[in-house]
Amino acid sequence: MVQPDLFERPEGPRVFTVSQINEMVRRLLDESYGNVIVEGEISNARRQTSGHWYLSLKDERASLGGVMFRSDAATLRFDIENGLRVRAVGRLTVYAAQGRFQIQIRRLEPVGQGALELAFRQLRDKLQREGLFDASRKRPLPRIPGRVALITSPTGAAVRDMLTTLRGRWPLVRVLIVPVPVQGETAGAEIAHALQRVNREQRADVIVLARGGGSLEDLWAFNEEGVARAIAASRIPVVCGVGHETDTTIADFVADVRAATPTAAAMMVVPQRDDVVEALQGLLRRMARALRRRCDGERQRLDAWRSSYAFRRPRLLLAEAAQALDARREMLVRALAGQVERRATRLRAAQAQLKALSPHGVLARGYTYCEDADSRQLVAR
Repeated sequence: MVQPDLFERPEGPRVFTVSQINEMVRRLLDESYGNVIVEGEISNARRQTSGHWYLSLKDERASLGGVMFRSDAATLRFDIENGLRVRAVGRLTVYAAQGRFQIQIRRLEPVGQGALELAFRQLRDKLQREGLFDASRKRPLPRIPGRVALITSPTGAAVRDMLTTLRGRWPLVRVLIVPVPVQGETAGAEIAHALQRVNREQRADVIVLARGGGSLEDLWAFNEEGVARAIAASRIPVVCGVGHETDTTIADFVADVRAATPTAAAMMVVPQRDDVVEALQGLLRRMARALRRRCDGERQRLDAWRSSYAFRRPRLLLAEAAQALDARREMLVRALAGQVERRATRLRAAQAQLKALSPHGVLARGYTYCEDADSRQLVAR
C-alpha cells in the first residue's frame, strides 16, 4: 500500500531512484518472508561456467525465476533437468541490477521421489545410453585365478566371510586386500582410486568389489559415476558383491559379473577344490582309457606283423628277392651288350661312308680315271 506521507509532505513528494526501489523491495521481501518452500516444474534451466544455475519454476498459471549458486548446487545428488517437478527451499529476493523478482534456492528436492532415487535413475540411464552396461563388453572370469584383489573395508564382516570362503574353496589362491572406506563422502573417490591402482600395478587376476548391506544412503559410494567409470575402464575382470540380494547399485550394472552378496562373489571367483580334484581324476581316467586303447591297437598291429608271411619266412623271401635280382642283372647285361653291338655296327658303317668320301679316295679314283683315259687314247692312235 502506498504510504500517504510520500506525497503529502510539505516539501513535496519524495523521489526514489530505481536502485533504491529495488533495494527497498529486496529488504521488504527478506524481512517479511525469510525462507519459503516453492513447488513447481523446472524450465529454462542453464548452468553457467561459474557453476551457478539459473532456472524458472512454473505452474499452470505463472513462472518464478530462480538462482542456485555453485556452493549450494554442489550438494545436489541429482542433475537439474527441465520438466522435473521439485520443491525449492530458499529466500525471495530481487536482483537489484535488473529489478528481477526471484528465489535464491538453497536446497532442491524432487517431488514424488527422493533425491537419491532420482540421482540413481539419472546416472543409470546416462551410462546405459553410453553402452557401459552392454553384455558385449563383459569379460569372462579366469577359471583358476592366482591372486584375487578384495577392494572393501578391512574391518567389516564382509571381508572375513570372503576370506573364509576363498580359503575353504581354493587354499592355493593368494588374496590381496585393498582397504577402502565403503561409506561416506570420500568413499567413492577412494574406491575408484583403488580400482585404478590395482590395474596399474597388475597385481591381481580378478577384482572383487564388496561390502555388506545397508540403506541406499549407506551404499551410495557404489552409485557414484567415478566408481562406475573406473569399473568400466578396468582391464582386470571385476565382480561386484555389494549389499544383500535385493540391493542393486550402478556398480552391479557396470561390473563384469554381479553377485548377490560378498560371499557369493567369493564363491564365483575361485573353484571348489573338491570339484577340481574330481575333474582331474576324471581326466586321469580318460587318459588311462585312451592309453589302454592305444596300446591294445598297437599290440594288435604287432601281432599281425608277427604272424605275416614276411616274418614267418624271411630267408625264403630274401632268396626269392636275390634270384629276381640275378635275373634282372642278366637281362641288364644282355641289353647292354646288344646296345653296344648295335652302336658298333652303326659306327663301322659311318666310318666306311666317311672313308669313301675322304679327299684321298676321291683323288685316287680321279688318277685312276685319268690313267684309263690316257691308255684308251694311245690305243686309238
